[in-house]
Amino acid sequence: MKHKLKMAAREFYARLLFHTGLHALVNAVMPRRLTILAGHCVSPSPSSEHLPTEMKIDVAKLESILAWFGRRYEICPIGPGVEKLKSGGGKSLVALSMDDGYRDNYQVMLPMLQRLGVGATVFLESRPLDERKVNWSHKFFWILTKASIVEFIHRYGELCEDERAYHVANQYVTEGREDPVYQFKRILKYETDPHDRDRVIDLIFAEHGGVERELADLLYVTWDEARAMQSGGIELGGHTVSHAILSKLEPAEAEREIREGRESLKRGLGRDIPTFAYPWGRRWDFNEAAEAAVTRSGFKTASTMHAGVNRPDTTPTRLHRLAIDENAQLHLLVAEACGGFALAAKFGLKLSE
Repeated sequence: MKHKLKMAAREFYARLLFHTGLHALVNAVMPRRLTILAGHCVSPSPSSEHLPTEMKIDVAKLESILAWFGRRYEICPIGPGVEKLKSGGGKSLVALSMDDGYRDNYQVMLPMLQRLGVGATVFLESRPLDERKVNWSHKFFWILTKASIVEFIHRYGELCEDERAYHVANQYVTEGREDPVYQFKRILKYETDPHDRDRVIDLIFAEHGGVERELADLLYVTWDEARAMQSGGIELGGHTVSHAILSKLEPAEAEREIREGRESLKRGLGRDIPTFAYPWGRRWDFNEAAEAAVTRSGFKTASTMHAGVNRPDTTPTRLHRLAIDENAQLHLLVAEACGGFALAAKFGLKLSE
């Protein structure tokens, strides 16, 4: 009940700010800030058809969001945005970021950004570029275009060594719990041995005729496309080698993922790579050791997936971002970006995500 009341108050307050124009007044009186929007895929595109809704945003919707902000804020990539925020003066800032480096970022998003005359930041994993390999989650989503989640879970149980994970996952199906795909993905992500998980998913992927190189070519940009995005005004940042959960790795392995991902991008793109985003990005997905490794590897900023805006005193290796997808609502984004939720917090009303 408490959560429902908070969501209702959040919705009412955001709509009030947006539809009355009070957002402009709040923006003027609140300290200057950088708001970073964070997505993955821009649809429609063949590369993202099999991916879940929470990973996609329609290009027309994204264009309308950016056009609205562009009339009132300065839109720029993350790296320049952080520098401008520190320098003081001028409008508050909005940055668009996309994680992983999907082909639709090049095919669909880049032309839209060029129509608007704005830039963005795209965080690239290096293994898909160098080796045309994909991580387990993409094989998982691809398999679900060939088999139901129930069929997948039972086949996983037959092949895995960790039966506990199978029994937990099977509960979500047999008890009719909400969104078994999301729940089993969470189990695969956090509660299984990663080596056994990858082995089993590779087997099921092959059983259904999956070819990793073909899936990588469908999903991810090539080096030539990455360089074209860079030439077109998109800032390219690091996102590790293989999109690993850094907090689950030994410190030396986490540092290798971070450092080698950056070195690969520097070689392939011919320039320094100052920006980084933690894979998955929640506070439990990285730790202080990984954060220190980001700095040692030469990155100046690192983005999380924790909601909020960034001020000049925000820790540059813990930048906040607002997730956007098909369900993104402009009035909620505006309430955050104008400083409305931060203003409410000063009066004890915590309405941010």
